[in-house]
Amino acid sequence: MSIVVTTFVAALSAFAAVATVLVYLYAIRRSDLAAAREEALALAETRRQVIGELEGRLESLEREHKRVRADCERRARQLQAELETTRTQARNEAYQTQHFYAEALSELLADLRGDLGRTPPDVQAALEHIDKLRRVAPDSVER
Repeated sequence: MSIVVTTFVAALSAFAAVATVLVYLYAIRRSDLAAAREEALALAETRRQVIGELEGRLESLEREHKRVRADCERRARQLQAELETTRTQARNEAYQTQHFYAEALSELLADLRGDLGRTPPDVQAALEHIDKLRRVAPDSVER
């Protein structure tokens, strides 16, 4: 019986060795799966953080864009108002200048009429009035 016992012990030892190897391989596989799962969870957490940061930056940029757009629109309204004010001032100044020249021309014509309407006409005084007008506005008279 000693051969049977020896064979049985040897078979049992071989079975235990094979079972140990299988348990070891199963444990390694399980630990690899656990490590892979932990790595996947870590990557998912990292993605979540990156997405959160990007969403925060996007919201910040959208707020900045709205602020800049509002500033641009406000500035455009200001510039439009200033343009209208400048146009109004230019129109008023042109009207005043035109009025001034019309009045000066009217005075000159009245003086010329008076000088030339005399009974001998005072041509020299009329020429002096014309020269006076040419000194005041040389560009407008020479045209």
